[in-house]
Amino acid sequence: MFREQNILLKENKIKKKSNNNILSKIRGKKEYKNKRMVKILKEVNKNRFLSKNNILMITILIFLFIISILVISKLKFRKNNRNNRNNIQFSLSSEKTHDIRIAYSLNNDYAYPVIVAITSVLYNSSPENFFTFYLLLTPDVEEENIKKISGLKEKYTKCNFVFLRVGNQFNNYFKGYYHSPVVYFRLELSNLINDTNKIIYLDVDTIVHKDLFEFYNLDMGPYYYMGFPGHDLTDFEFNGTRNFINSGCMLVNLQKLREINAPALYQEFYNKYGTKKYDEYLINGLFYNKISFLPLIYGIPDLGFTNPSTENPEKFWSGFKNFTNFTVNDMEYASKNRAITHNCYEMKKWWQYDYEKLTDIGKQWLFYASKSHIFDEICQKYNQFQQQCEKLKTENK
Repeated sequence: MFREQNILLKENKIKKKSNNNILSKIRGKKEYKNKRMVKILKEVNKNRFLSKNNILMITILIFLFIISILVISKLKFRKNNRNNRNNIQFSLSSEKTHDIRIAYSLNNDYAYPVIVAITSVLYNSSPENFFTFYLLLTPDVEEENIKKISGLKEKYTKCNFVFLRVGNQFNNYFKGYYHSPVVYFRLELSNLINDTNKIIYLDVDTIVHKDLFEFYNLDMGPYYYMGFPGHDLTDFEFNGTRNFINSGCMLVNLQKLREINAPALYQEFYNKYGTKKYDEYLINGLFYNKISFLPLIYGIPDLGFTNPSTENPEKFWSGFKNFTNFTVNDMEYASKNRAITHNCYEMKKWWQYDYEKLTDIGKQWLFYASKSHIFDEICQKYNQFQQQCEKLKTENK
């Protein structure tokens, strides 16, 4: 009995020990699993942290890359702007800024004079201007001369040319001593030119000395024409007024002229009054109360202020003092600060005289000829200037 009890106790101890071993193994496995799980979780968290850091670093790098591109682009833009400012020449880019429209009338004999006149405009222009030149042509103007005129774009690129042939409708109009049908072409401006509401009209015997932006942007108010006081002011009177402008240098309100169909009115006026009068009388007679004077610097004649001349400016203006607010002093000021010279009195065509007979203003005509693209041709055409041409060619080198 006692023996059996001892055996049972031993067996229970063995079972208990075995169970403890099993439990220890199970606990060990659980602890191992727990430790491995903890380790895995740590690795996962570590990887998550690294991934977040990587994303953050990549984002920062992309941001810095974008900033660097923007900075480099800005620096290049500034450098290009500096280079553009430093390299500006009178041959300008094709981008427009200030749009200025100018018209001339000519026949085949005036191709070279109009080239010189236009050259003086372009030579004295600011870089911001873009010019459109409208050339009103007689039917006889040759294609070769048209190419010579438009060839100015090779040297002065910021300009364009529009050539408009006018018919023979003015052939029977009054011409006087030195006029031709060409002088009446300006009456057709509003009919021929439809893409602008304002235009400068200049004769081919003009020289431009300054930039024309301010001139083109003068406020015309209610007026149809603005011009330099005409030399017929003292003996012209229409409907009780003596307003009279010279038609060789004008600012023209095309919009107002279109509204009233001005060409038709000119025809009616000519049939009624103008059989012995030329274009200036038609303009001043029809618009006697719709014209105004320009500042005297625009269109001032070459009257010999800078060189002795048969014209006396005081005598010239003595007849005007009762009909304008301008004085001789105003005229003298304008002659020293002239923006446009219109050679409408003394030595009307500079290119027909010997160089020694020209006034200082007249000599500028040859200077601007030297700034054109066909100076050699002009020198051959007007061979009385050969000596001065050679001198100017040397100076231009």
